[in-house]
Amino acid sequence: MGSLPRKVRRTKALYYMAHIIKDTAQQYKNQISEAVMLTENKRRTNPYYYAVWIALIMLVLCFDSIYAQVSSSKQSPWEGRAVFRDKGCIECHTVYGRDEKDGPDLGRRKFYGTHLELAALMWNHFPKMFKKMQKAGFRFKEFDEEEMAKLLAYFSFIRYIGEPGSERKGRKLLESKGCRKCHKFGGVGGDIAPEIGTKNEYLSPLRMVETMWNHGPNMLELFEENDIKRPQFKGNEIVDLGVAIRSYMSTSKIPVGSFDIGDPGKGKILAEEKGCMRCHSFRGIGGELAPDFDDVDLSYSVTQIAGKMWNHGPEMWKIMKSEDIPIPVFEEGQMADVIAYLYALKIEDAPGDLEMGSKIVGDRGCLSCHSVRGHGADISADLATMGELNSPQAMITAMWNHAPAMREEHLEKKLKWPEFNGIDMANLYAYLRSLGPSAEEQK
Repeated sequence: MGSLPRKVRRTKALYYMAHIIKDTAQQYKNQISEAVMLTENKRRTNPYYYAVWIALIMLVLCFDSIYAQVSSSKQSPWEGRAVFRDKGCIECHTVYGRDEKDGPDLGRRKFYGTHLELAALMWNHFPKMFKKMQKAGFRFKEFDEEEMAKLLAYFSFIRYIGEPGSERKGRKLLESKGCRKCHKFGGVGGDIAPEIGTKNEYLSPLRMVETMWNHGPNMLELFEENDIKRPQFKGNEIVDLGVAIRSYMSTSKIPVGSFDIGDPGKGKILAEEKGCMRCHSFRGIGGELAPDFDDVDLSYSVTQIAGKMWNHGPEMWKIMKSEDIPIPVFEEGQMADVIAYLYALKIEDAPGDLEMGSKIVGDRGCLSCHSVRGHGADISADLATMGELNSPQAMITAMWNHAPAMREEHLEKKLKWPEFNGIDMANLYAYLRSLGPSAEEQK
């Protein structure tokens, strides 16, 4: 910790983060140094960015379990940060940074989707990106499959965690959302509900929303009795509110585990036990009273998703009451598990359609250069000789490495660069897999 600026080390924020990780800080010394580097383009004078990113070291460890369950690569998202840097991505892109660069800030995009949806974005973006790379004198670097898997893990991670919140904005929300009408903060506010600084449940945004959810029906009655409008949250408001609330709490009341971000394996079980699947479904399997989770917009960070669950509460409780379904109560950390499960569902690619994949190969001009078992052009490799594609990452890697040569060929022949969406990529993957070893061998 001694390498951090003295001003930063003396702040309350860094103190309570250090309190959480004091037993593991030395073990993860390199990761902490990397966390500080992540903030070098952020508000240098704001110590909370250092503190929050150090806390994210602990979240990375939790996120590994999420990612391992939804990806065959089982790569750590933190290792993807090194790939992002070493491959030169950082020359054009930043992540939650302030410096102006040619490429977009990758932390600002709402959600990259599944790996194949992300692959489609990368592929469609390639001609423009490659042109800028050439103009700037940057050398194109290829990936191996493991490196690509790590990079994709990192992109999934940065959005799941989301941007650190703003205490200044959060304090304004305490007023505008009516929190002070019921609660006291620092001794100032209403006496309808407990003073926030005495409650351990409010340590993190997730724990805060979890507690709000559990007390939701009672809170709704209090709102009606006292003519208080029930607050709704949008964007990063729930994160900002959490930062402000934590600023009123004693650092001695922050237990290890306050910033856990959930286990999707446990979340899947809880989704059944809590009755979520009696109303909701996933890809057609489950209830019909509420939207299919595959159709629900989860293009938000973990705490933003928690905020949306709060917004959805009254409508959900009404349906559950009409169907005689008990309103679920979450024990400490369970909401994080459920949200981790919902997020994991959105990372997982749906199976593609082999016939549609074959049609894409024909319609998008692939056979202008490639062939399939001898049918087509002979400028580039026969697609049936690509070898085994045991994961989406394998196909993404092959396409990325092939892209510069393909671009040159397209420019020479004045061909339009083929673009894909996530479904196209899934269908293409299904088709290309079918061209390799037999289905039985692939199993």
